[in-house]
Amino acid sequence: MSHGDRTAPDGLGRWLLGGLAAGGLVLGLLVAAYAIGYHRGKDAAREPAGAGDTPPPAATTTGASPAPAVGTVTVTPALVARGKALYSSRGCVACHSLAGTAGAGPSLRGIAGAEVALADGSTVAADDAYLAESITDSDARIVKGYRAGVMPAAIAPFRLETKPDEVRALVAFIKSQT
Repeated sequence: MSHGDRTAPDGLGRWLLGGLAAGGLVLGLLVAAYAIGYHRGKDAAREPAGAGDTPPPAATTTGASPAPAVGTVTVTPALVARGKALYSSRGCVACHSLAGTAGAGPSLRGIAGAEVALADGSTVAADDAYLAESITDSDARIVKGYRAGVMPAAIAPFRLETKPDEVRALVAFIKSQT
């Protein structure tokens, strides 16, 4: 039998076709997840009908549990190392740069202790409490130039609002980014 007579792909061909199909499925799921997060943020950012000239509230909540009380976070090498590992493993690195460049989320470089301009026109000091709140209830106060609804969908599976030790480690890591 010659190669032209084959009607079924050989083992390698089936493996390649399966890999392409699986890759297409994963890509489709990623695009769908992004689109859902994008549209949720877009809808959440719309002004309610009939609001007129009423300014938006200074803070909105997403229904998430309140930020765990982290108190003042003392930066230690061990806590920073744990926070750095969480920054990578929890996907923070995908949206928040350490180089000062904006991404899908604000850069973390130099944010700790700085004054942060919010979308409602107010400012807030990026102290430990604000950083913890931003990690666990990111839509409570939206940074100017960013949309609501993006981060909650991305971090929901990690349930950081129930893990004060992880939040403390992330805050310590952010404070170390000067």
